[in-house]
Amino acid sequence: MPGITEERKLKLTENKLKYFIKIFSFDHKMKSWRNGRNVHSVPFLVGGTEFEFEIYPNGSNKESRGHVSFFLVNKSEWDVNVEVEVQVGKKIVSDTCVISSKESSGLADLYGHDDLRKDNDAMDDDGSLAVSATISLIWGEVTEERNKSEKDEVEGLKIKFESLEDNLVSKMARLDKSLTAKFKALEVSSKKSSLPGPECPICFEEMKPPTRIIQCRSGHLICQQCKERPQVVICPTCKQEFTGRAFGMENYLKTILD
Repeated sequence: MPGITEERKLKLTENKLKYFIKIFSFDHKMKSWRNGRNVHSVPFLVGGTEFEFEIYPNGSNKESRGHVSFFLVNKSEWDVNVEVEVQVGKKIVSDTCVISSKESSGLADLYGHDDLRKDNDAMDDDGSLAVSATISLIWGEVTEERNKSEKDEVEGLKIKFESLEDNLVSKMARLDKSLTAKFKALEVSSKKSSLPGPECPICFEEMKPPTRIIQCRSGHLICQQCKERPQVVICPTCKQEFTGRAFGMENYLKTILD
């Protein structure tokens, strides 16, 4: 209950759970609350069965006034057999019982007020009470409602699994397509990078993009860096003069090598 309790749980096995609940200002509630008024826990599951605790600071009825009462409520649609161990301070009480659907079982006189106040391990200095309970589900009645509930749960899980499977297949297909495209691009890139470019007859370096290429009247090629040397005034191959940039060759090399 928000603002009244602090709760946590520890799952021990599929059919066994330990629940901790701290009730704030419990000492004040023992003095001021009428009998029959309770603090209840947040509902929780043990082995697929829903339970909750009811704790009465001043007894669950007139006969238990002056005592703390504790009850375990079966909120499910089927009967259950449970073993319950409750600890309040130094006091530990255990019981095995059958709880019918929507019914409860417990102790109306779990702890007398006077004895509780003498138990130094039960309440904090601010009057808050700490209770722990271990619930072991021995069996749960198989009813038509429970069968339907479990079948619906299985069907829901099946639909969820199929949806996840479809989603995974779709993602795998997209990933495969993406990887195939990347591998093809790498293959093309690898092939391009392995192609030789034309060689400058002066420096013997390959003239690959972005090298600027100069041509002579006969179409022989040299790199611009070599053309800018003062001693290079004519084509070293045919001795004819240079006509300028070989833009056609540069563009062609970009196409096949880039």
